[in-house]
Parts: sequence; C-alpha cells; structure tokens
Amino acid sequence: MNTTARLEPAVRRSLVHRGFTLVELLVVIAIIGILVGMLLPAVQTARESARTSQCLNNLKQAALAAIGHHDAKGCFPHRRGGSCCYNNMANWPTASSFTNASNASRRSGFIDLLPYMDEVGLFETISSGDANTAPGGPYAYSNWGAWNTAPRTLTCPSERAAIYRGPSINYAICLGDETNINGSGGTTPASGDTRGLWNVRAYSNTSTTGVPVNTGVKYSDVRDGLSKTILLSERVKGDTDATWAAVGTAGLNANIKLSIAQLASVTTVPNGCLALSDGQNYIGGTQIKGYWGNRWSDGQGERVAFNTVLAPNSPSCGGTNTNADNTAVVLPPTSWHLGGVNVAFGDGSCRFITNAVDTGNTGVARAWNSTGASPHGVWGALGTRSGGEQNAPLD
Repeated sequence: MNTTARLEPAVRRSLVHRGFTLVELLVVIAIIGILVGMLLPAVQTARESARTSQCLNNLKQAALAAIGHHDAKGCFPHRRGGSCCYNNMANWPTASSFTNASNASRRSGFIDLLPYMDEVGLFETISSGDANTAPGGPYAYSNWGAWNTAPRTLTCPSERAAIYRGPSINYAICLGDETNINGSGGTTPASGDTRGLWNVRAYSNTSTTGVPVNTGVKYSDVRDGLSKTILLSERVKGDTDATWAAVGTAGLNANIKLSIAQLASVTTVPNGCLALSDGQNYIGGTQIKGYWGNRWSDGQGERVAFNTVLAPNSPSCGGTNTNADNTAVVLPPTSWHLGGVNVAFGDGSCRFITNAVDTGNTGVARAWNSTGASPHGVWGALGTRSGGEQNAPLD
C-alpha cells in the first residue's frame, strides 16, 4: 500500500485551511478601516488639545514676562517705543542711514519682554546693535537680522499657517477699548497715555535725540484691578504682508481672521465693520490687507495689537492708510479655537472669552485720551485700567 498517496489529500486539505479566503480578508480590512475611522478623530482631538494647552501656556509665559518687567522696571512695557526718532541721525552718527540710527519710536513691547522669557541672548544682540546699526536696533519695521526671527514661544501651535519661521507671532498686546489709538508721533506726555495696560512711549520732540517724558503703566494706575484688566490675547496672523487689494486678489485671504478690511468710518462707528463680512469672509468689493502678526518688532496696532470693541473673532477694520499705520482700528482678538479666544490678565491669570461676550454699544467709539466707563459692555470694561466699571461675571 502506498501510504504517501493516502496522505497527500489530507496534507492538501491542511494547507488550504491555513490561509484566508478573499471574503475573510475583505472583512478584516473593513474592520480595520472602521477602527481607524473611529480612532483618527480621537487622535486629532488629542493633538489639538495638546496644541491648545501649549498655546495657553505660551500666552501665560508672555503675561508673566510683562509682570517680570514691572517687578524689575517699576512699570509694564510700552506697546510702542524704543529709541527716538524718525529721520534723526543723532543717536548713531556713524550709521549708514536714518533707518539704522534708531527705532523711530516704534519698537514693539515684545522686545522688552525678552529678558523675562528666557531670551536674554536675543535681547543682548538687539541692545548691542552692530557695526552699521545703533544700539537697540534700527527702525522697528525694517529688515534686520535680530528682528527677523521672533521667539517660538510667541507662536500658538494651533496656528494653521506654517509660521515657525521669520518675524511672525500669534499673541497680541491689548490696546484697551479705544478705536482711535495713539498714532506714530507721540511728542507729549499725554499723547503716550492709553486706556489699557500698555502706554506708548512719548518723547519731548522728534528733531533731536528725543527725551522720554512718560513712563509705562504702574500697578497703582490700574484702578479697575489687575485681575479685571486684559494684558494680552491670542490672534491669528495674516497670510501675507500685503497692502490693500480687493477681495479675491491672489495672495490675500478673505477670511475675517486673516485680513484687515478698509473702512474710513471706523474712527466713529466701529460696528460698521460687521457689515463688510458674512460672518466668515469679507464680502466682494471690500479692500483688505494682511499685515497683522507679520512683524513682531513693530509696535503699530495693525502689527501687534488688538482692542476690546467688537467681540472676539469678529472682522477687523482700519482706516485708509496703505501701510500698518492706521490710527483708527477695530482689531478683535482671533483664534482657531472653537467659540472664543484665550486672554491673559494683568495678574498673570488666563481665561477663555467667548464670542458671545457682552460688547454693549459698538456704534460709538472711544479715543486713547477718553475718560470714564467704556461703552462696550463687559468686553470694553475688561480693556480699560481705570474706567470704574463694575465688570459682570464672564461665566
């Protein structure tokens, strides 16, 4: 008897049952696909939660740096200042141009935070200048090595644009509830004052070296309480550093978080800005630009600031100035978080402010030298340091 012949069918049957049928493979693949589909949103949510946490931590560190500045210098930093003056060579006679001789009174307050946020090396580089540049750096909006790379801690990881490079930031200085902000000049003590926690550095004149005549805001100036006065917030940066162009122009994004719209009447009627958008994008025919957040060293409002007039994540508007120099602006804080933004207060605490926060009457405007309570509800009150308002609970 040939036993080998009898065993061959059994062996073949055994080999056949060791594999998978096509149907079984398809079922397994389908199950894996379903599991991945269920798991992926959870992974994405966890990642965004981690990014949000880091974003909030960065904001808090910047607020603590401002407090550290107050502890060391006796006041909060200026929103805009540095060395004076525009078109003046007195600060650095050997410089190759006016541009290299001073900050033109526009150096951002973020520069003053550097020593208190583990960026001493960068601050010393700026303070030293170089062979062709005065100590403290050149015009704050110019192209200079030390200006061209912002600290990574000033970037929110939730930012959708790839901005871990260059001079871009995601955190904004609070202008207060003023729509008519202090402009570029600032030649008397009064013109350096603001309604928030960041004064503008004013000088006695702009024809010589310029003598500082005002100081930053002190704790004693904050009559409404540090825990009720906003210091900083998140803000989405513009896609590109571009001047006015119509909605639909290549290179500019019509999303209200990414651009600033042109509105001459913003100086008196802030809520006119709302009519220029559909709630998500600016409407056709609107002139927009994308300066915000693209130059951290420049202390102009359209570069590094926000105000508490329109609610968070509302559209932004400026006057008709081509550059980032409008003195009338509506710049709400913005973020990619759902339903609101994180803000930091003068005591270093941080809170989430929803888009539904009370904004009172946004059909009227406040100027930098206005006095008294804010017309812009709880939101406006939180932007003022001494308006005397009784802030309602935010929760």
